[in-house]
Amino acid sequence: MLSIFLGFNYKASSLIKEQLHRQGQAFLQEIVLTREWAANHGGVYVLLTPGMEVNPFLSQIPGSKAVVEDRDGNRYTLKNPALMTREISELAAKKGIFQFRITSLKPLNPANEPGQFERSALKAFEKGSGEYSIYDQKGGQVLYRYMTPLITQEACLKCHAHQGYHLGDLRGGISVTIDATEVMQQLHKNKIFLMLSGFGVIFLIFAIIWSISQSFINKIKVAELKLVKMASTDFLTGLLNRRELFNRIAIEVSRAKREAKPISIIIIDIDKFKTLNDTYGHQAGDVVLKELSRCFTERFRGYDIIARYGGEEFLVAAPETTLEQARELAERLRVAVMNMSILYEDGALPIKCTISAGVAWMQDDEDVERTISRADEALYRAKNEGRNRVSVA
Repeated sequence: MLSIFLGFNYKASSLIKEQLHRQGQAFLQEIVLTREWAANHGGVYVLLTPGMEVNPFLSQIPGSKAVVEDRDGNRYTLKNPALMTREISELAAKKGIFQFRITSLKPLNPANEPGQFERSALKAFEKGSGEYSIYDQKGGQVLYRYMTPLITQEACLKCHAHQGYHLGDLRGGISVTIDATEVMQQLHKNKIFLMLSGFGVIFLIFAIIWSISQSFINKIKVAELKLVKMASTDFLTGLLNRRELFNRIAIEVSRAKREAKPISIIIIDIDKFKTLNDTYGHQAGDVVLKELSRCFTERFRGYDIIARYGGEEFLVAAPETTLEQARELAERLRVAVMNMSILYEDGALPIKCTISAGVAWMQDDEDVERTISRADEALYRAKNEGRNRVSVA
């Protein structure tokens, strides 16, 4: 994208510079034609007015009359092509249009001595170059300088044959100077505008790409979290599943042993859940599982690990909890469930259910599987003793 904008800038610069070049060619062509017309007529005599200087170098040209007088006594001075060119140039310069001059490596008039640019151009012409141009900076101005060679023609020999020139010789050159300050300033502004536009578009593209990519990444993260949740939770109750349960317990057991802190296991079973399913239907059984899961989550602490352990069984790992504290937790939960009324459909009678729980404290010389096994034994004892009770291993 940046290369496209730079290409636009290069093309615009090339077109503007080409326009300046063509303008310089057009100016020079006009001067060449004017000078050629004057040369073909041997120059032009103009009325000699007060303050007008007579060209002193014309007296060096054999057969040339610098000043003539008519019958009425009016005097006229000869304006040769070189002088005409210089005076027209001075007039154009005053009007701020352009400047031009005829120069040579062997000028008749020292005022036509070539400058640095013109000398370089004349040397280039001697090597066969057909034109020469540069951009020159002077005092905050940017000048476009263009020069073409002057080839000796028949009309030129009248004034320059005595210098040793022959027909077709390179005699000098005509240079034109155009003030390109405003044009180059506009070109510079255009370059800055194009660059800013280019960077703006690039920034916009990157912003769009970043926005799209962030949205895409966020969606991936959401999807990933959903996948992680699906892989680690029970789809019905939203509690941890059996696999994630043991991963979490392993971490807590390791921490408990490292810090010498207690950890207790509570296994909970819904009393007569099969009868409940047979009586109310499996959809009602699912509602009971969901409501009891919500109740467990609300009653246990944030750092307790709660999971669906089996069909209607739940397991809770309670870190930093003694056997007695775990029993109290289980007892409060049992009372809360016993007082619940679960509505599974509009207009139906609420379902009442109870739970039994087995509690075990993890001893120093056993692993978690053994502690769970002892809690399970305590659960079965609670069921055998009449259900709706908490039994401690």
